[in-house]
Amino acid sequence: MAFATAAQARDAGRASETALDAHLGADQAKPEAGDAQSTAVQEGGMRQTNGDGPQSPATDSGNSDIVVTASKRSQKLRDVPSAITVLSSDFLEQQGANTIRDYATLTPGLLVRDQGNPGIGTVIIRGLSTGAGSQSATSVVYFDEIPFGNNSYVAPQPELADIESIEVLKGPQGTLYGASNLGGVVRIISKKADASRFAGNARAEGVTVDGGGSGYMARATLNIPIVVDRLAARVSGFYRKAPGFTDNVGTNKKNVNDGESVGARIALRWTPTDDLSVDVTGQIQRISADGYAYQANAHGTIDPIYGPRQYDMFFDAGSEVKYKTVAVTIDYDVGIGTLTATGSYNKSLSYFDRDTTGPFASLLPLFDYAPGTGLALPTHIDIGKTTGEVRFVSDRLGRIEFLAGAFATRERKDGTVRVNAYDAATMTPVAGDAFLLLRSDVVGKYDEVAAFGNATFYFTDDLDVTGGLRYSHIESYNASISGGLLYGAPSLPPKVTDHTDNVVTYLATLRWRPTSTISAFIRAASGFRPGIAQNNPNPPPGAQTSIRPDTVWNYEAGLKGSALGGKLTFDASVFHIDWKDVQLTGVYNALVLGANAGKAEVDGAEASVSLSPTKNLTLGGSVGFADARITRISPQATASVGARAGDPLPLNPKWTASFVADQRVPLSADLEAEFGGTLRYEAKKFTAYPGSSPDVNVRLPSITTVDLRAGLRRGNYHLQLRAENIFDRNGVINALTTGAALPSNATIIRPRTFVLAASADF
Repeated sequence: MAFATAAQARDAGRASETALDAHLGADQAKPEAGDAQSTAVQEGGMRQTNGDGPQSPATDSGNSDIVVTASKRSQKLRDVPSAITVLSSDFLEQQGANTIRDYATLTPGLLVRDQGNPGIGTVIIRGLSTGAGSQSATSVVYFDEIPFGNNSYVAPQPELADIESIEVLKGPQGTLYGASNLGGVVRIISKKADASRFAGNARAEGVTVDGGGSGYMARATLNIPIVVDRLAARVSGFYRKAPGFTDNVGTNKKNVNDGESVGARIALRWTPTDDLSVDVTGQIQRISADGYAYQANAHGTIDPIYGPRQYDMFFDAGSEVKYKTVAVTIDYDVGIGTLTATGSYNKSLSYFDRDTTGPFASLLPLFDYAPGTGLALPTHIDIGKTTGEVRFVSDRLGRIEFLAGAFATRERKDGTVRVNAYDAATMTPVAGDAFLLLRSDVVGKYDEVAAFGNATFYFTDDLDVTGGLRYSHIESYNASISGGLLYGAPSLPPKVTDHTDNVVTYLATLRWRPTSTISAFIRAASGFRPGIAQNNPNPPPGAQTSIRPDTVWNYEAGLKGSALGGKLTFDASVFHIDWKDVQLTGVYNALVLGANAGKAEVDGAEASVSLSPTKNLTLGGSVGFADARITRISPQATASVGARAGDPLPLNPKWTASFVADQRVPLSADLEAEFGGTLRYEAKKFTAYPGSSPDVNVRLPSITTVDLRAGLRRGNYHLQLRAENIFDRNGVINALTTGAALPSNATIIRPRTFVLAASADF
């Protein structure tokens, strides 16, 4: 089919918006609940997408046309009174984004503590991080209605193969999303099955890393109507071979961090009536890596010991992450609103191994280990999470609209850590009881039930106020088992602890729309991270018997909208966060125990803008600032983590920025060339607190990278060549030092990379 021009797409978008506003009122856009084909346009002014088929590079009317469900009702992005970044699937594909870091660097306020292997890490929003010792997340990730667990080591990285968009909600979302979103929520929204037509797409990529290995990716999606307009299935599968680029000098293996990602997804949608829809989805994925994206640096520095992108382990330690998810969502329009029921089950299994000979080296002669003994640190984390939610979202009823619901979840965690001894030269296990130097196992249970609601009162169509609250009751249980040669027995009696919390979170917003395309808001919202039982059931005097929830209040003002007939779109916000009862550790009678150890504050601002000066040129940029610091801390916590009042929170660059430019050049009636570039900037940051030991504080310098791309598009076919990190920056994004005078294992970004991609829609 002929390629639609940007002007045609823009005019069509304006016409559809005008018709929708005339029917529903200019204050609100209300697509069908769960409508998979709602328009999603990237905030930075990139592509519009409407499901399968050719993607028109429409500049459109920007933010005014983006429909999001972040507040659990369908709204235009400009009408949501909070800071949200939306990245469309088309924009993510254009950028070549396939990891959480790829899209985090394009999103002001979103960071990730990268552990050097895929699927392992921590999501951080607005600087709320306590460093490597954190045992639970401060921000959460949702895949549709499926929340991933609270564990800080798992940063979900589902393949971005068949998604509608990614919504990044900044600031606490405690009233609607519950626990563990002090900083915010990342929502990955998948495409739904469409019973109106048969469609599909396929994509293939070839990848080569300068000085590293080569890889490839293939994926395909089919949308299959089973009963026209009533029942459909959407099936997708993918395989990605990721090239390696780091070398393990200990085993003399090149490009050791290569890996693969493989998986499939199926989505069913049944609409027996126009008022009722049932969505059932299932997904499996396995991500594995044979090594780490590491560089061994001199103690406390970023100076490489062996050379760029080289590290030393006596074996090729790797990692594997598996996801299995299933979910059901039922939407029923009752005339004055929509009743929604959801249920999901998510199982994630994470395994990663490391060489830990250095940190435990002083123990080897004490237990008569032979010279040349190496110690490995295999870690397994198995999390199963079941959730259910029922909510009613009203239409606007005169001057009022409201939302009310109930939520329940049950999470089970089984974690095992071992320190195992081997002959480092042959990788042969040490015989007898000496093989197991240390074991630390944890079985945890987490149950939460909650009731939540909010209500909006419209003083006028252009001025309204919203209030909301959520009551959560939480029960947790942990049993820990220690053992090994270090303890003199394979297994000691378990230490059992439990904990109960009752927490209330709040929301208040004031929204004003001075024009039909501009919205301003002020917002105050709270959030919490669940408390935990003390890790010692018999703590010494002065230590806490249990750790209270830590809480935040986020105060914010923002402005968003469009101007110049939709050629310019913008959003900006300023915020202040108070973080109380920060969960850290403290030293009590020479024991390191959990504690509510202090306070922190964050002052920041975020802004994004998109400009389309011509129908074929799109410019977009974003900037984020966050001054996150400790403001009060106990002496016991200072002795444990090395922090003092005034110290910056770890892994938080004060400034981040990105800039995207894309130019389209029509070559004929149905052939178009594309040229573009992306710049990413991340300011310096610190890996820990200044007095931290043995995980010493390392100052990581700023990182600036540039990507270039060019392509051809003809009808349903697209060919693209990308050059990523064209200046071959060896950026360091994290570093871990586990002992005095030991090297730092620094996580590094991928070198200069070339990608050739081809896709087709049908």
